[in-house]
Amino acid sequence: MKKSLITYAIPIFIICLGLLSPSLSAQDSTHVTAVSAKEAADLIDKHGGDNTFAILDIRTPGEFQSGHLPDAILVDFYSQAFADQLNRLDKKKTYLVYCRTGNRSTSALSLFKKLKFEKIYHMSAGISGWKSQDLPVIK
Repeated sequence: MKKSLITYAIPIFIICLGLLSPSLSAQDSTHVTAVSAKEAADLIDKHGGDNTFAILDIRTPGEFQSGHLPDAILVDFYSQAFADQLNRLDKKKTYLVYCRTGNRSTSALSLFKKLKFEKIYHMSAGISGWKSQDLPVIK
């Protein structure tokens, strides 16, 4: 009797799991790709003039003023309005996100997913990695 219960329970469990999977994956539709500084520079070159691509610098205003990527938009990670500012952005655009070393931007990825952004490129070494490659910054 126990063997027949297990025989039926396992396939039913697998079917139920399969039915739930599409709804679970729909909740996490954000596509995140980690990129190096060089790959980020290539993305910027590729998307030059493309209004569906934006660069987000999530450092503080002081850090931003000390040097940032060309055309970067400042959205201060430490601001109380950070989530609201992100939520006002067009979720269908593609964003390149960076901070100083990659820690804050890594932490912010869960918020991008929660807010249902479609495509995020994460410059994992931050602007420190960018500068180490002697890539241009705007002051």
